[in-house]
Amino acid sequence: MNSSIKEKSEKNKQETETDKEELPEHRKKADLKREDIQKRLNGRTLMIYFVLLNKGSTGVRELQRNLSLSSPSVARYHLDKLVELNLVENRKGVYHLIRKADIPVLTSWILMGRFLLPRVLFIAVFFSILFVFYIAFFYYSWTRDSFFVVLFGALIIVYTWIEVILQLKNKPM
Repeated sequence: MNSSIKEKSEKNKQETETDKEELPEHRKKADLKREDIQKRLNGRTLMIYFVLLNKGSTGVRELQRNLSLSSPSVARYHLDKLVELNLVENRKGVYHLIRKADIPVLTSWILMGRFLLPRVLFIAVFFSILFVFYIAFFYYSWTRDSFFVVLFGALIIVYTWIEVILQLKNKPM
């Protein structure tokens, strides 16, 4: 009876070892900590990661042309860096996004074409347009209350545009 139990346990060990060997390469790698990914995912690598978030997959030359990089080797370097971070997988020369990084910088920027724009830019533009329309259409019927609306509107616009400028100065690229 003991021998049959030992045989079964040895069989289970062998099966689990073969299961581990069959896992894809990106699953074998230990997941990097969030802090490590935050440190290494910056600059042009972050821009390329944004492209992959939007497209899902891309080739080296396509990426080089889309972002106007100096050479395909620059694109490959940054793509390989993303592979090391276990965010992207290389399948026959085409790089595919396999998981999203959980980093705060992703929530405050939007990639539109080749441009990385702060989200607060859209808020600043929206309030600026509203403010201009308010002044243009309600100029003739101003009251004392209108003065406070204009004052607070101007403060909101100044604040949002200062935030846009600060974010652009600290742009991750």
